[in-house]
Amino acid sequence: MNIKEFIESSGMLEEFVLGHLSEKEAAGIECLAQTYPEIKQEIEVLNLSLGKYAAVYEKEPPAFLKDQIFSQMTFAEDEEEVEEESMPETYEEQAEVETVIEEVKIIPLWSKMALAASVLLAAVTAWVISENSELKTESSALSQKVESLEGSFNSNSQLLAEFQNPVNKIVKLAGTEAIPDAAVTVMWNQKDNSVELMVNNLPKAAEGKQYQLWIIGENGPEDMGMLDNDFEGKLLSMKTVNGTPSAFAITLEKEGGVPSPTLEQLYVIGNV
Repeated sequence: MNIKEFIESSGMLEEFVLGHLSEKEAAGIECLAQTYPEIKQEIEVLNLSLGKYAAVYEKEPPAFLKDQIFSQMTFAEDEEEVEEESMPETYEEQAEVETVIEEVKIIPLWSKMALAASVLLAAVTAWVISENSELKTESSALSQKVESLEGSFNSNSQLLAEFQNPVNKIVKLAGTEAIPDAAVTVMWNQKDNSVELMVNNLPKAAEGKQYQLWIIGENGPEDMGMLDNDFEGKLLSMKTVNGTPSAFAITLEKEGGVPSPTLEQLYVIGNV
């Protein structure tokens, strides 16, 4: 199981955060998150990202738009000013006023309202475009990631189902006193006795050295094969179990392995 590929390409974590997985699938993801810190961290990042994405779309238009729009609508003040103008006192003055009125082009109220509406529409449209432009890149990237995840979703779902298979016994190997932060996960299929493991945390083997897996059974320790030195992020297939082991252990041996473990080089061990 390649943890990096599972995080970047499976789509399972996104489905988990969105709540689209079944109870059994969600339980499997929670189990993986407890085993692999990088999966737990990715889930936390996705939760924060989706929360931020939702919050951005909850913005309301800024207050300055209201002031800008109502500054165009001064109809009441104009009408009051007309009413307050002094009326002509003589017949000649009245005639002059009537002549001027005939020549003035009257702009109806509905025309002013239409102009204000157009200003409102233009202002709101400009604001929406401005607010959404910064989200286009993020939305596009998210869409591309979703599309890329669809192709590998089925294969990783099958891998997760295998991890949840009740015939598989999951054994966690913890670090010894010398290397307390070391950790390895072993998956033992109790039906066909096949064994697979994933290294969660082990220091890189020195040149000429190699990690060797053991089972502790009734007849003492038995060799279960050598770990590939390039073990990071891989699900390694080991030898088949003979009998019923009581524990799994890993030691650091010379390259190619040894017939019996060097206890001074015991790195991890876990009871079945």
